[in-house]
Amino acid sequence: MIRFSRLLSLSVLALVLAVPAFGYNVVNTSAPAVNCIFSTTCSVVVNDMSSPLLGSGKVQSRIFQGQPGSPAAGKWVYMYRIDLTQVAGITSLPYVTQMAISGWGPVRQYDYNFDSVATDHVYNVTAGGIGTKAVTSSTVFFGWTYFSLSNPVYAGSYPGGGESSYFFGLVSDYPPSVKNASVDTDGGWVTVQVFAPTVP
Repeated sequence: MIRFSRLLSLSVLALVLAVPAFGYNVVNTSAPAVNCIFSTTCSVVVNDMSSPLLGSGKVQSRIFQGQPGSPAAGKWVYMYRIDLTQVAGITSLPYVTQMAISGWGPVRQYDYNFDSVATDHVYNVTAGGIGTKAVTSSTVFFGWTYFSLSNPVYAGSYPGGGESSYFFGLVSDYPPSVKNASVDTDGGWVTVQVFAPTVP
């Protein structure tokens, strides 16, 4: 019986490891140019929400809808930013390496970096915005969408000396609701609230 249980456990583990993660195409872009995908005037009106992270840090969540006549007309835009600028460490500096959202759903593709290839899933606003750290990869694994930073976002040695990610975004057909997300910190995974699509 013990041998059978071990074989079953090994079989389940092998099955889990055999399931591939689907990778999204992540690119860098600039504002306000990227707004032209969502607005004929290249200007958008946004709705923001912040959720506390590591004390005085936050995850900023932003939504707006593509305007009529734009390439993304009627679609919902979701943007996120990990902000540790006000978080301070004494003996060590707290940091964040990734964020994950369960059930985010299908992602629309556009040409965010203007290379005439409309296959981009996730974009970092690395020019014309705030932040210094970019999402470098994004994958879907067992229903969770992961946004990873190979160069983590660090707190500072004093309040105001910490770092922030760039705003990173992606587009859905579905309108928003407030959902739980998980953020991977130096102390483990913590829960925050963000805007995310209401997928049927």
